[in-house]
Amino acid sequence: MDILILCILGLLIVVMRYFKIGDYFSPWMITLVIWFAMFFMFQFQNDVLYPMAPQFYESFAIWMPIFLVSSLLTFYLLPGVPDEESACISDMHLNHGVFNVLFAISVIITPLYAWQILKIVTMFDTTDLLYNIRIFAIYGEDDFGFLNYAFVINQALLIVAIWKYPAIPLWQLIVVYLTNTISCLAIMEKGGMFIMVTTTLFMLFERKIIKTRSIVITILAVIAIFFFMNMAREEQSSDADSMTFVDFFAIYVLSPPVAYGRVAVDLATQFGSHTFQTIYLFLNRFGGDYEVNVKLQEFVMVPLPTNVYTIFQPFFQDFGQRGIAIFALAYGFLSGVSYRYFRNGSAMGRCFYSFMVYVLILQFYQENIMMSMVFTVQLVFFMWIMVEKRYKIRL
Repeated sequence: MDILILCILGLLIVVMRYFKIGDYFSPWMITLVIWFAMFFMFQFQNDVLYPMAPQFYESFAIWMPIFLVSSLLTFYLLPGVPDEESACISDMHLNHGVFNVLFAISVIITPLYAWQILKIVTMFDTTDLLYNIRIFAIYGEDDFGFLNYAFVINQALLIVAIWKYPAIPLWQLIVVYLTNTISCLAIMEKGGMFIMVTTTLFMLFERKIIKTRSIVITILAVIAIFFFMNMAREEQSSDADSMTFVDFFAIYVLSPPVAYGRVAVDLATQFGSHTFQTIYLFLNRFGGDYEVNVKLQEFVMVPLPTNVYTIFQPFFQDFGQRGIAIFALAYGFLSGVSYRYFRNGSAMGRCFYSFMVYVLILQFYQENIMMSMVFTVQLVFFMWIMVEKRYKIRL
């Protein structure tokens, strides 16, 4: 089965590249390459993990064709511009006043945010500092008010600053990278760092500053850095066993499709409990009485412990395989629209698609739009107020 899938995915990649249907960062190409790489690497995991279950293969067989067709049709049916190669990297509008205000806020609240977390964590045990930081980020209930916006403001500033460089001074861009790094380290969050990497590589590739080889080398270097970060964090846990690179790679790259086979359809009567958990959280705050599923998933043994279940997980739990088809269509449409706006030179289009690149690359790992709806809405808002010429909402 795996070999057949590899052959089909490989053939599609070759056909797409031969006929120049999008570039390497088009939504269909990202999806094909990511899943091809995952299936290819799984062949060399030496039985560290259990086999992938039929449930995963069925969901994958539904997701891929619907996503590919819907993203391609959406992109090519929407009107384009004559010179897409130049339009997508042309100069874009920036409201420097709003950017500088958010930049000043970031410089102030980011160290305060990190200090608040560090102050609480060091009250317990400084010998397990890195491990306790991550535990606090996951289970901590302290609300730091406006300081909590440090992470999302930094991410929005980063995406906009990268696209506007060199109009954004180099020193300012360096500070943005530093504040992003601090906010990520404050919660030991690898996802934020991955956004930094994917956005930078995406922009440099589209501007033809780097080639595919540089992307591959950078990704390998990032994986190595994440491995050492994980070792530094886990070695401070008193009950953590030593983790080899094979274990790390299996847990964070190859285990989600295996773990997905342990996911079952939720028979609760509440509509979309997992997919729309953020909506139910807000409804409860305004007096509603709904079940709210926590974003942090339970661990399963595959046989290594993991709690990520690919992009399919919330859709399957709420709606079964029918949900996979519905959200494959929705994801394909959203990806196609944002990619079209990016290729047409839209400022907001290129900023949002930079985030979509991150989401699509991690589809083998977890879902990052519906399950992180608050972050997504806030990120879009902060980018929007920085790049829009006029603030108006069209229905």
